[in-house]
Amino acid sequence: MTKFEHLPNELVLDIFTYLDSYDLFVSLFNLNIRLNTLIYAQPLSINLGNSLSKYLLDRYYQSVLSPARNQIHTLKLSDTYGRMSNFLKNDNQIQIDFETRKFILSQVKSLILCNPKTTSLNRVLKYVSNIEHICISIGQQTQSTSNYQELFKSLFKMKSLKRLCLDLYDALIIDDDIDVSISLTDMTLSTCYIEDLAQLLRRMPNIRKLHITCYNRRDSLTNDDDNFDYSLIDGLGDCIPLLTDLKLKVMFISFEKVEIFLQQLSQLIKLTFSSITLENYSNGLIWERIINNLPNLEKFSLFIDETYIFEDTLVDLNEIIQSFNSVFWNRWPIVFEYYVEAIDKKHLILYTLPIQEDNLRTYLYGSEIRNNIDEYNQNIEKLYYKKLNQLNFIFHANPSSRNLLPTRIYSNLETLTFSFELINPISYEIDPILIDFQQIFSTSMLSKIERLNLYDRVYPTNFVSKLLNLLPNIVALYIPVSSLDLSITLPHVTTLTIDLNSTTAYYATDILRQIATHFPSIHLLYFESTYVQDVYILLSYCLRKFSDLLYLNVKLDETSSHIDRQTFILWFNDYKQLNGLSDDVQVEFNDHNNILDISW
Repeated sequence: MTKFEHLPNELVLDIFTYLDSYDLFVSLFNLNIRLNTLIYAQPLSINLGNSLSKYLLDRYYQSVLSPARNQIHTLKLSDTYGRMSNFLKNDNQIQIDFETRKFILSQVKSLILCNPKTTSLNRVLKYVSNIEHICISIGQQTQSTSNYQELFKSLFKMKSLKRLCLDLYDALIIDDDIDVSISLTDMTLSTCYIEDLAQLLRRMPNIRKLHITCYNRRDSLTNDDDNFDYSLIDGLGDCIPLLTDLKLKVMFISFEKVEIFLQQLSQLIKLTFSSITLENYSNGLIWERIINNLPNLEKFSLFIDETYIFEDTLVDLNEIIQSFNSVFWNRWPIVFEYYVEAIDKKHLILYTLPIQEDNLRTYLYGSEIRNNIDEYNQNIEKLYYKKLNQLNFIFHANPSSRNLLPTRIYSNLETLTFSFELINPISYEIDPILIDFQQIFSTSMLSKIERLNLYDRVYPTNFVSKLLNLLPNIVALYIPVSSLDLSITLPHVTTLTIDLNSTTAYYATDILRQIATHFPSIHLLYFESTYVQDVYILLSYCLRKFSDLLYLNVKLDETSSHIDRQTFILWFNDYKQLNGLSDDVQVEFNDHNNILDISW
């Protein structure tokens, strides 16, 4: 038998890529000089975000960061529970000196920041002198200003920054003080006003890849094309000659603005476009005209999804389909899914194949499915829905027909959601639904589903139990408390989220009994509630009874409830001492004290 230390260096380094940084340093570091040399040669990606337990976070500070400080290329920080703020404070709150922390930041090439506070964000950007990639995600709850001009000024001054990803809750307004960045080649931006798009691009002359979502300004409630300054777009293509990959999503923006913008980008090789409104975006003749003006285009994807079509909007499906029936569209097959329940409930989805979205809203019944494909090639058909990871099924009370969704090959489908938009879902007949459901999914395909999300407050009687019987390998489940009274045991479910915001009365003790009965292997447990009084009952039982539990999270409605942090910590420490819980079990709070996180 070959011993580990007899393996060649190349194979040992390959093995190291599969090991967590913590395991690498705790298990193998300082065993001998050779292993130390190989460990030091390994570039590391360190995640200090919320997925790491508080106990392991402290172990990283003690045992990993200091010896690994020269080889950390990617670092992830989060401020949801103040971890990023603590990392950037020049004090002794964490077990690694501040100079080492600054040195690590000066060395990293890639930095991922989740919900950073404004002060933390400004501070960290001062220390990252060799950064090439930054990804910043700022959610609605983050206590951060929605004025991102200062953030952009700092980022565009970074001479080494090549890739930038900004997932912002609100759009920025570009002003003249933002420098030109000659280093940026790749940008993803979740919110940008269409009026600022050209000005932003002119500040990135070497941009090659752009993924962006554009809106009208808040004070522009209509598509006022007459007041739009089209001179901003003139000559734009000459300013960004290297842009070849564009992914553009528009929200309530007129087609005229988009067409004039795309006319400037004749160098595009790949174009991915999506919109949440029909307008002229569903006209194949106009798209054919645009694409003919993009001589280098090799890949094109179109996705139009208007979920709620106004009553007075006339949708002529035949006319739309006819516009895509030319020989030109043989290169990019089109699918149309049109659902009509009533005059005020119409939904149209139009997309090219293979679909580039990972998430699709659909209907088991009642959709009129059309396409412009003359002949199906089985090998090509396997690729049509390869990127689709999640399907969201909607059920209405009166579908226009019982026509089923066609059978398709979903090779990477992992998540399903179900929503019943009914007045009284309790009385809904579910057996025919589940029988039909099995007609469009093979047994092998259902066995690949790992996550099930049930976001409604109430579901038809026995629906959840019978559905779970069809999905034998579910590992993650989101379920309302009203559906917890199941008739089956789910030994594979390790992640469970329970929505306690029910319109029906419940008892915390009943919930705990049902969890213990139906979910024997829970590792990660989440509660969403509006009632702070339930927290102590739920936690005291879960911490004592669920031996496999590694993580417990409680989220309260921020507008109605919060946890008194000091009172809870006193109770928690007493509880640990009285019940013999390890000191490894630790608690963290967010700033609003409406989310608490207990981990081992």
